[in-house]
Amino acid sequence: MYPVLLTIGPLVISSLGLFLSLAFLSAVFIAWRLAKLYDVKEEKILDVAMVTFGGGFLGARLYAVIFNWEAFGSFEKILFVQRYPGLSFWGGLIGGALAFWLFTRALKLQFWQVADFAVVGVLLGLVFGNIGCFLGGCGYGVVSGLPVALPVVGLIGKRLPVSLIESLVFLWLFFSLFKQVVKFHFAGKITAVFLIWLGIVKFMTEFYRGDSRQVISPFWVSYGHTFAILALSAGVVIFYIRSKRNVLDDLHNLIKLFSSSKRREVLLSSWKKSWYNHKTAWKVGFGKMSLAIKSLPKKFRRKLNVKPTPTNIR
Repeated sequence: MYPVLLTIGPLVISSLGLFLSLAFLSAVFIAWRLAKLYDVKEEKILDVAMVTFGGGFLGARLYAVIFNWEAFGSFEKILFVQRYPGLSFWGGLIGGALAFWLFTRALKLQFWQVADFAVVGVLLGLVFGNIGCFLGGCGYGVVSGLPVALPVVGLIGKRLPVSLIESLVFLWLFFSLFKQVVKFHFAGKITAVFLIWLGIVKFMTEFYRGDSRQVISPFWVSYGHTFAILALSAGVVIFYIRSKRNVLDDLHNLIKLFSSSKRREVLLSSWKKSWYNHKTAWKVGFGKMSLAIKSLPKKFRRKLNVKPTPTNIR
């Protein structure tokens, strides 16, 4: 782990701080580009991004202070984040969502349309944020003997890189939802899918977290699991409200799926086609990326007007 990347005199550049900055900038850039694609005023999107960031930061800090009061206990420790760190993911999500909702209403923007842009940007931000968390040594996993387990500064034994695993999953989700958001969809669909997947991922990784988990007595359920279930439930509710689908009809079709072999065959066939399309798209994407990387030196030399030295001079 590399908690501190660079020290210049009194200035200390931490890996977590750097990657959180990258997370914010990347999230704003994606939301801005998507807003531009749909002819939404870019200035308003940037204003919403700044207010959402402020609300998210405030919510993340308040959550950390309230649920870890014994670690703070004074106004100085609460105020100086750099000296006394402590932020919460769920607090940031709730605070940011509340600020986002209030400010989009104030600017008279279409809430669900802008929310669909925002969550795609948030996914890319989560990729960078989790990398920074991994390098900073926060959000580590349980002790493990698996080959992917890595040492963490100040802890005994190798730990599962939960933050890196989440980062990879969120990267896949980012590419998947980015493809969907630029196509026709009902407003709110991308937000609903984001919340459903966020709840699933966070619920699963919560079992493998090695840091102290706060448990709700007497149910012995962690706050992380509780918020994950709430996020998943909110995503399902938003999906059915915005799509105007009938829950009972879907449950009826699900029961028929288990009782009918033909329906299962059709579903498996559609899954195979979908998996093949995804695999082909990833291969093409990685192929284009590798070609672009290989051509970078030539493009760089061309811009500098530098010719390669011939190797077959006689």
